[in-house]
Amino acid sequence: MTEDRFGIVGRVVASAYQVESVVAEGGFGVVYRAHHGGFRAPVALKCLKVPQQLDRDQKTRFLEHFRAEAEVMFRLSASVPTVVRPLHVDVMTAPNGSFVPFLVLEWLEGETLDAIICGRARAGKRPLDLGELIVLLEPVARALERAHHFTGPQGAETIVHCDLKPENVFVAQVAGEQQVKILDFGVAEVQRAATSHGAEPGAPAFFTPAYGAPEHWNPRELGPTGPYTDVWGLALTLAESLAGRHVISGDHQQLRRTILDPARRPTPRSNGVVTSDAVEAVFQRALAVRPADRYADAGVFWRALVAAHAHRASPAAVGSPEIPDLVPISRRPSGTHKLELGMNQIDFDDGGDRGPSLALDVRPEELLRTGSLAPIPVAMPGDMGVPSSLGGATVPLSVPPGLARRTPVPPAPFDAKADRFSPVPGEVARRSSRPPIPQAKVEEPPRSLARRLAPGLAIAAGSIVVSLLDRVYAAVTSEVFTLGPLKAGTIAAVLLLGGIGLAARELFRET
Repeated sequence: MTEDRFGIVGRVVASAYQVESVVAEGGFGVVYRAHHGGFRAPVALKCLKVPQQLDRDQKTRFLEHFRAEAEVMFRLSASVPTVVRPLHVDVMTAPNGSFVPFLVLEWLEGETLDAIICGRARAGKRPLDLGELIVLLEPVARALERAHHFTGPQGAETIVHCDLKPENVFVAQVAGEQQVKILDFGVAEVQRAATSHGAEPGAPAFFTPAYGAPEHWNPRELGPTGPYTDVWGLALTLAESLAGRHVISGDHQQLRRTILDPARRPTPRSNGVVTSDAVEAVFQRALAVRPADRYADAGVFWRALVAAHAHRASPAAVGSPEIPDLVPISRRPSGTHKLELGMNQIDFDDGGDRGPSLALDVRPEELLRTGSLAPIPVAMPGDMGVPSSLGGATVPLSVPPGLARRTPVPPAPFDAKADRFSPVPGEVARRSSRPPIPQAKVEEPPRSLARRLAPGLAIAAGSIVVSLLDRVYAAVTSEVFTLGPLKAGTIAAVLLLGGIGLAARELFRET
């Protein structure tokens, strides 16, 4: 059982939270389960470990920084539901006199990704594969991308987690549905602020050593942390999930040597995981020692990984600085594949216990062009996971009566000079020998008398409008309206005579 480090179990904190038990302890703090008296619901109480030798001014500055980070987490979680939501921020004095800043967070039922990895290993199950991890951790990648390009009250800002690892990815059950949450967003920055005033000997660092990015270990040469630091954390979390174990281990010096050695990258392949060259190239770049050699942010890294896993990008393209944006990840069930044969389409389903099956979507015009009764060869690529026993199979196609031709017409060759398809030899002769098809004459229905008189009456009505406008113009300006040498009365007379004449013509045609 985890020790009650601060001695607050059974006490009421901030006049609202009845502390019930200790849940877990990490390098940054202790997590308690508490009961919210007002909401009558469980909450998580996270008490931070900070150096106790801070003087009064240092504590004041630290609390201001702590509240600012909590405010950022609150705004981020309101915009990105994948980030665990804070409910309260404060500081207390523990029974032993310790200065203890704390956060109250939403309570989550579930387990961390680290617990899932260890549980599968203990049960003798295989580690999660890359396809499963892409579906599971996509919300994490999208949340990190949003944080790296966040818009706050002061405009655009970059929010970096700085300590992403399997322990900080929580797979929760919310209202009967699985949701992934990111824990401890901003806590590393708070710990950095506390230790910057002079840490006690043996005090925890502001990052987890086994997951620390190279710039954590050597900031003097590699520079400060940034979005690329979260790229490292997400890639290392994926590599550890694929391997089913810790991929970087050892004492402090061994960890430092491994992480800073360019020849010892903790990629999946270096830890015995079978991956394609494209996927391995993505991890090589995401886990590079120099931040400038990594992907700029989590979104760019994630799109490159999805492209490599889906075989949409070659290793050369994956390693290039520009990664094309992709459509959202396909939700097609595993085991179903889509092949294309010219204008036709085949869906292959491995069928599980039912056995494999093929579904063909063939366009009739394609059958007519190619000869409808001939089998179409189906080539099954090996990277689709299709059984080799189906390779080179032919699928006979039948055509409904009335669609089949006696003599298939071969496709016309393309004339590059004329930029058109040349006629097939003999086809022109066949076309010219055919008797012309008589075209039926379609007579328009006669229009009614009212529709024929309408244009003339409309023109005649225009003369009335012109006369009215002339009177208004004269009343306002005391002048006679003219259009060049023509007066308004002349224009009105022309319109009236023209309209009456047009209407009279249509009337005489009717009689």
